[in-house]
Amino acid sequence: MMELLKRYLLNNIKFKLLSVFLAVLFWFAVSYTGTTKMTLSIPVSLINLPENQIIKNIDPDQVLLSINGPVSIIKNLRAKDISVTLDLKNLKEGKNTLSLLKDNVLLPGGIKLEHIKPDYIHVDTDSLIEKRLKVVVRLDKKWSGIYRIKSWYPHYVNAEGAKGSLNMKDHIETISVDGNFLEDEEEVYVGLNTKGLFIKKIKPEIIKVVLKRL
Repeated sequence: MMELLKRYLLNNIKFKLLSVFLAVLFWFAVSYTGTTKMTLSIPVSLINLPENQIIKNIDPDQVLLSINGPVSIIKNLRAKDISVTLDLKNLKEGKNTLSLLKDNVLLPGGIKLEHIKPDYIHVDTDSLIEKRLKVVVRLDKKWSGIYRIKSWYPHYVNAEGAKGSLNMKDHIETISVDGNFLEDEEEVYVGLNTKGLFIKKIKPEIIKVVLKRL
């Protein structure tokens, strides 16, 4: 039995070794030199926004890229290796629909772009203004009747943001003042509630609040 097996293995051994070599070579060619496709979701980066404008909305903020290239590159590709950039230097204030072209996409060498979906984005901007707003402190409801607001500082802040949202505002509220209060007098630091205001920056950002037990 062993003798028959030995003869089988040694018979035409050169041909068998060549077959194994060709099989390995074929596998390597398919795995590393063949081409394949991939679809990735990539965020859109916006650059050179005019200094007198602020972005209110971007829709969509990501696009799908269909790409193809060598398996050896595609298999190790990550979303961070690709960028989609749109230059806004000539952007007009208001609602804009901007086309995305192949020139807006930066890909690693050897990779080809097939499709961008969608091939446009909507960018809504507004004028950037500065305004002085009065600070209104809000105490969490669970402390109502237990503590009162004794003082806060500062009483005013300077906000820089969208004209449409700041024009109608004369004050800005803090987030609800809350905590594990035990003392007769408590000192806390809270942020400001900028939700829906399209604020670029606000100074100062933190308000010092002193509470007094009733």
